Amino acid sequence: MGFPDGKIIRAKTTLLPKDYDPRKRPWYLDALQQPPGILDGITAPYLDASTKHPTITIYHKVLNNVGALMGILGVDVDVAMASSNLITNFPALENGQNILVNTDAVVLLHPDNTKVGLDIAATGEELDIQLSEDIRNPNLNHKQYVGRRMNQEWYIGFYRTNDARITLVLRVPAKTVLKPLHQLTFQMAALDLSVIFGLFFLLVVVSRKISRPIIDLKDSALQVTEEGPYRDAIEVKSRDEIGQLTAAFNEMMEGLRQRDFIRDTFGRYVTKEVVEELLDTSDGLKLGGEIREVTLMLSDLRGFTPISEHLRPDQVIEILNSYLSQMSRIISQYKGTINEFIGDAILTFFGAPVKYEDSPARAVACALAMQLGMEDVNRQNKEMGLPPLYMGIGINTGDVIVGNIGSKERAKYGVVGHNINLASRVEGATIGGQILITPSTYEQVKDLVIVRAVRSIRFKGVEEDIDLYDVIGMKAPYNLMLLDVTEEGAPLKIPISVKINLMKDKRAVSTAMVAELTHFSTLWASLKSSEEIALLQEVRIDFIGKEIDRKIYMYAKVASIARQDDHYMHKVQISYLTPMVIQFVEQFSRSG
Repeated sequence: MGFPDGKIIRAKTTLLPKDYDPRKRPWYLDALQQPPGILDGITAPYLDASTKHPTITIYHKVLNNVGALMGILGVDVDVAMASSNLITNFPALENGQNILVNTDAVVLLHPDNTKVGLDIAATGEELDIQLSEDIRNPNLNHKQYVGRRMNQEWYIGFYRTNDARITLVLRVPAKTVLKPLHQLTFQMAALDLSVIFGLFFLLVVVSRKISRPIIDLKDSALQVTEEGPYRDAIEVKSRDEIGQLTAAFNEMMEGLRQRDFIRDTFGRYVTKEVVEELLDTSDGLKLGGEIREVTLMLSDLRGFTPISEHLRPDQVIEILNSYLSQMSRIISQYKGTINEFIGDAILTFFGAPVKYEDSPARAVACALAMQLGMEDVNRQNKEMGLPPLYMGIGINTGDVIVGNIGSKERAKYGVVGHNINLASRVEGATIGGQILITPSTYEQVKDLVIVRAVRSIRFKGVEEDIDLYDVIGMKAPYNLMLLDVTEEGAPLKIPISVKINLMKDKRAVSTAMVAELTHFSTLWASLKSSEEIALLQEVRIDFIGKEIDRKIYMYAKVASIARQDDHYMHKVQISYLTPMVIQFVEQFSRSG
């Protein structure tokens, strides 16, 4: 046992160098680096100071009654001796291996001493590399594999003991597991020839009842180990033990087939944790269409189309993939299911395939986290010399049909119903950086959300106005709050003449009207015009004047309208502008 002042208590049989200082040994240093609350651990292999043998040390931090460190107790384990004991006292199956590794997948004990201290993936085998990655995943305590390594099929599994921070790895060749089936077949073929002739008729019956089912079971088992397609169910021809075994095998095959279908269907849309939770539920494998209440979230970027028109195709894909990857990580964190990517838009739903009682709250919290995540996206854009991007999010809760949509060759788990259209319209009513939710969502989260304003709006085809709630934050346990963005542009000394083009589907749909730009910032602007522009109308603002020798314009969306005497003041949020616009405004107006 080593103490903070360098003193040590040791067994009489322990020989140490004269200058031995426990505080400089790997086990003492490793123990000190553990976070508060972690008292036990095990080191990676190192050379013992006295024996010069590869050694691992199991240690325990000893604290006094007030929690201060008194010393560190260490127990050395000679790797060669322990490996020998591991083989003797815990023999593996024929040609199999029992191995101990640490949390970094470094081998602590191995039947082959030369492997101690190496990463278990040092073989370079793909299956060992996957095993190493999974062992280093702190959220994965156990897992089984069937795969090919060293030119043959293997069954592999590991189990983590969290308290000691070590992991037991078991590796067994598939042929060892299947050996009894092979032996049984060979034994039946080696029966005495005279007995075979004497009992020929009986053997024909027996072989059909016993040999064929066993061979079928063997072939099916081999097919599974080779990761081939699952075969059809084996016919159950008896009620004896062989028949019961065959029936059980058929049930296992069907379960594996459905589980693989679950993973293939959902693996690209939800997290691994959600897939495993789905597999563990009693209704997890029921994937037929059903009506279910879900919370739908649609997000879309503002001004991405005009930005993309000025970039190379590879730059567009790089920016888009970076943005979608960032948003997908956040959606996975809140256990949402991504239905599809539509260009720069993302349709997500909460409450299927796994139903959570707090799905509406998860959806709103996810939207807030996504808006906050745009700060990282725009930081990357700034480094690339690109303007910032702003995202609008609409959320609606209601009944939809959920299930597998498509053909046998290509299908996905998705949603269908009019509530998706409503979510899309709500998203279309947002400006950049805004989150709007419908009353059906608000009623389920009203005690959690912080609302900036409520706006009534009538959508086309809907008879009544719908209240939309502008959410800017959530209380505990989520504790999320959007950054305060000033909704004002700086007043211009000289108003600038502009033409307003009304836009629909990214195209101008009306004759331009003349207006004046009276306030301006990189995000907000104010327009003075004799005609009223509809709320939420997307517009293109063209700058006009004799001093303009090139086309200068920006895109915006009407956020509010105010009537003043004989004109209208429109506050708009800018979704896209170029550096040329900023230079022109500063030169033309503020310098004057």
